[in-house]
Amino acid sequence: MSAANDPTHRSNAPWLSGGKDFGFVSSSRFLDQTPWRVPYDFGTVYYCAAERVEERMMLDQHILGVEMTSGIVRTRLDSGGWSSDAALAGALYFVAADSDLHIKKEQPIDFVLATIDPGKLEQFSDELGITEQVPRLAYNMVNASIQSLATKLRRSFLSQTDDVGTIASEFVLEASTFLLQGAGKSHRRLRYQLAPHQLRSALEFINANLSSSLKVDALANELIGCSGFYFAHAFTEMLGCSPHQYILDRRLSSAHELIRNSTSSLAEISYCVGFSSQAHMTTTFCKRFGVTPGRLRQSRTTARMP
Repeated sequence: MSAANDPTHRSNAPWLSGGKDFGFVSSSRFLDQTPWRVPYDFGTVYYCAAERVEERMMLDQHILGVEMTSGIVRTRLDSGGWSSDAALAGALYFVAADSDLHIKKEQPIDFVLATIDPGKLEQFSDELGITEQVPRLAYNMVNASIQSLATKLRRSFLSQTDDVGTIASEFVLEASTFLLQGAGKSHRRLRYQLAPHQLRSALEFINANLSSSLKVDALANELIGCSGFYFAHAFTEMLGCSPHQYILDRRLSSAHELIRNSTSSLAEISYCVGFSSQAHMTTTFCKRFGVTPGRLRQSRTTARMP
């Protein structure tokens, strides 16, 4: 079965629409406001911080992207019904042009997104000798090399290095090749799995208690009613990251948003999102994003990248 006809391949991408300058029919100020964007040969590449949770858009270009963190996303494509899926951390997603897409994220998720001209993707397909039509949509496609490039691209955007355009082009070419070679046909088989309401309850509890000490065993036993061993394995298989990593991701994403959009001191933010100290937050933040919290805050007033 091709990914185009596979009902399990529903988009989990939390991208947001832009105006005609970004290859979209519908309009939104979100992409226009992000300082992290760069044109490349076949479109524009963006890094979008974990802020928005809902958007509807009409696409006139293809979209390729990577979910940098995990979460639950509800989507509706064209006139179809709503679907609810767990987005894997670091997974590639794709939505074809001429799609009407409505997205609702239960938790903000940061992501790398690239628009790509449909004619160029068709040209790539011809050059690779692929005759099968590209899927209308696909998601949760895992590839370590693409994930690494997306992480490198995010770091380059945030630190505003000169090679961001080169990395963007490399990311799009590798992601396009991976998609066209049929990666969207693969299915994940889970050995451990939580019920949808159990996973949702766990994520909601974590997000509501980031400032508290969150213990996996206590979370599993008291909230889910299973062992810490089973919970940790099921959580990891379903979201592509361990509970500990998810908690860290959410703390970092929350810190990222507060640093950019609030006037709270870095010390206040560190305690608010659950770090033991400002130093701990700074070290972890820099390791993840490639830029210090102080530099990110300063970047609010810098000019956008070309």
